[in-house]
Amino acid sequence: MNKIKNDSVKRIIYLLIGIAIFILYYKIIPDLFKYVYNHYLNFSNKILKSTFLISMEITIFLILFLIFRKTILEDLKKFKNDYRKKLDIGFKYYFIGIFIMIISNLILAAITGDIAKNEELNREYLKMYPVYSIIAMVVLGPTIEELVFRLGFRKAFKSWLPYALFSGLLFGGLHAYTAFEGMSFQEALKHWVYALYTIPYGALGFAFAKVYYDTKNICTTALIHTIHNAFSIFLIFFAMR
Repeated sequence: MNKIKNDSVKRIIYLLIGIAIFILYYKIIPDLFKYVYNHYLNFSNKILKSTFLISMEITIFLILFLIFRKTILEDLKKFKNDYRKKLDIGFKYYFIGIFIMIISNLILAAITGDIAKNEELNREYLKMYPVYSIIAMVVLGPTIEELVFRLGFRKAFKSWLPYALFSGLLFGGLHAYTAFEGMSFQEALKHWVYALYTIPYGALGFAFAKVYYDTKNICTTALIHTIHNAFSIFLIFFAMR
């Protein structure tokens, strides 16, 4: 009985740690950089602003690397020795996740008459700050998100299903939330349908969580996530031509 209680307490602690890391990644560090930018810098030059934004992404990555350093380095060694098997498992679940994501995106686009706001924001940033966008979305972003959403919450769950559901919903919900930023509560209620974009992004997050659970290697999900984002940016650039 005491062992069960101790195990439950540990998982609650790991969950709280994961939430704290999520807040650090999503709120604390970006808000700190925004404060510095708005009060002391406020560049009009796009290159300088892009450099500043890249420095924020690097800062987030370095902090997460310090937090998860031991696991990251161990997983890198293991991945080098068995990457084919891990990628076989990874892509199997990824293709299921991306299939659900594409189908649900098409259905939601037909309902709303628009693309996901997160996708729209990515396109705007690619036009305004292409270098920053590529570095953030392809080089650093996928690894940062895997460390936060997958590695950050793994120890908080005993079995794969609640872990994948939690990780997927948090991941999907955050991407869908961008549609409501700047809206009043009344406006958000009118556009409630945008919350349904949690489904396509959540499906991908669910798949990545399953990949990490089965492979026990964060490098697998980080690499597949990177490939996914790189291909997505290629399609965006192609569509913008």
